[in-house]
Amino acid sequence: MLVSLRISQFGLVDDLVLAVAPGLTMLTGETGAGKSMIAGALSVLTGAPVPKDLVREGEDEAYVEGVFDLAERPRTLGRLREAGVLPGADGILVIRRELRRAGRNRVLINGILSSLQVLDQIGPWLISVQSQDQQRDLERSGHARDLLDELGGGLAQRAAVRSAWAAWQQAATQLADRRRDVAAGREQLVLWRYQRDELETAGLRQGEEAEIAESLTVARHAAELQSAAAAAHEAVTDEERGAQARLARAARELERQAGRSSRLAGALENLRNAEDLAGEAARVLERFLDGFDAGPEDLEALESRAQLYQDLQRKYRCDVTELNDLLVRLRERVSRQEAADDDLAGLESALDEAGRTLARACSELRRLRRGAAPGLARAAEDLIRPLALPDLALEFRVTPRLDPDGPLQIDGAPCRLQTDGADDVELFVRTNPGEKAAPVAAIASGGEKSRIHLGLTVLRRRDEEPPLLLFDEVDAGLGMDNALPVAGLLRRLAAGAQVVCITHLPTMAVHGGVHWLAKKGRVGTRTLLEVGVLDPAARVDEIARLLGGAGVKGGAETQRSYARDLLREAGHEVPAGGRRGRVNAS
Repeated sequence: MLVSLRISQFGLVDDLVLAVAPGLTMLTGETGAGKSMIAGALSVLTGAPVPKDLVREGEDEAYVEGVFDLAERPRTLGRLREAGVLPGADGILVIRRELRRAGRNRVLINGILSSLQVLDQIGPWLISVQSQDQQRDLERSGHARDLLDELGGGLAQRAAVRSAWAAWQQAATQLADRRRDVAAGREQLVLWRYQRDELETAGLRQGEEAEIAESLTVARHAAELQSAAAAAHEAVTDEERGAQARLARAARELERQAGRSSRLAGALENLRNAEDLAGEAARVLERFLDGFDAGPEDLEALESRAQLYQDLQRKYRCDVTELNDLLVRLRERVSRQEAADDDLAGLESALDEAGRTLARACSELRRLRRGAAPGLARAAEDLIRPLALPDLALEFRVTPRLDPDGPLQIDGAPCRLQTDGADDVELFVRTNPGEKAAPVAAIASGGEKSRIHLGLTVLRRRDEEPPLLLFDEVDAGLGMDNALPVAGLLRRLAAGAQVVCITHLPTMAVHGGVHWLAKKGRVGTRTLLEVGVLDPAARVDEIARLLGGAGVKGGAETQRSYARDLLREAGHEVPAGGRRGRVNAS
């Protein structure tokens, strides 16, 4: 509930603090007294736009501050927390909106700087203002759709639509991301394939580069190496002067005497070993000479292979081991990219299925809306017609949001989709026979709008939001005799909320549990708005004044007597005549 409302330097208000009671509060005052300032101040707390000229003349800044006690309203507390607004541990929420003649306005929530966007979001959860110039709820886009879904049993299906819409959006995002990746990958695929083929054709092998370097050295010095090998082979193998022949002769000489000296036996063994080594050397030289065929073509091939190693390492800026690792990665990239079309097909199929699910959910929600609309209209008519609107006809018109570029077809037609489905729902109203029904926003009479809003609010009032409702001139155009049904609905609403009603009818005013009086005062040359709570005697006087304004004939005492009767009929204790009333600070 709204515990208190403070208004400072706002319009005709200097500094006003109002304690707001539970139940129904009536606000009266003479025409031009400034009653609408209270409605305007409450609208400020809902995020309504405010002209800078409402800052009091001579002042640079005005502010409106509301203190709410939400301890017994867990749903509202939960919604606030979801919106990032944290009331105090005791459920207290303080909203302050500062209005500056020059410079930027400010919004403070529990003393912390916030934004008008946040206030515009949470304000309607706390306060509903319905006045001649503030038809915010009734004319809000989506109001009729919300009302129809809530009272027509469509909330569960609407939640299903919201869930299906989220799944469809997610599927669309995943497909778009994959297509973007695939498109980027396709641009790279040609390069990846070329690099893979280049490295596969090269067939690089660890250690081969060193082998090539040695082979190149041999090929580049072929004549010198061949001559040296041939000379060495001859020096070892010549039958007369070769090392093998000489070593053999030396060994034979020692064999005859080796048994006589151990030292000679050792020398003989060394000669035989040397003979074996010379033989092995001869065989190596033989193989070298037999296999030596390095011609110019071989040299060119070796140089080309060596150059390939150098070029690839320079091109990719890595060594042979890293090049082979790169080849493995390139093979994987090409394989993944070539399989990406299969992924795309799967994601496209998932998007199609999500779209079909969403289309079915939207179609079912449309069916529920169209089925519930006539019954809801009749229920609302029954409630509102007694409010001096006997010929009222209502229609909740459900219209598909047709869009030739719509991404999905609902019931065979392309539609623009949102989380609330594929339909616009608008409340059409006819207040007089023979007239054409028109959107409620086009109705000329503000009083009619207010009473329609009152009836719909009573019809809808099933939860705890908003805790405070203000109706300004809901009785506009009514006479005293037909105010009772309006008052009855207000009292019905006030059983579960705070309701403030600005009225000019005495037969309305007597039904408030609390009665505020607005009047103008003067301090020097300045005009001020004052609002106070009437005690029982002062309330008799104010009801009597309203009776006079309503055309009730008779003198002042007759009007006071009538006022006392009306108050008694409304269930109030009434003081004896003659007592002077007081207006107390709220």
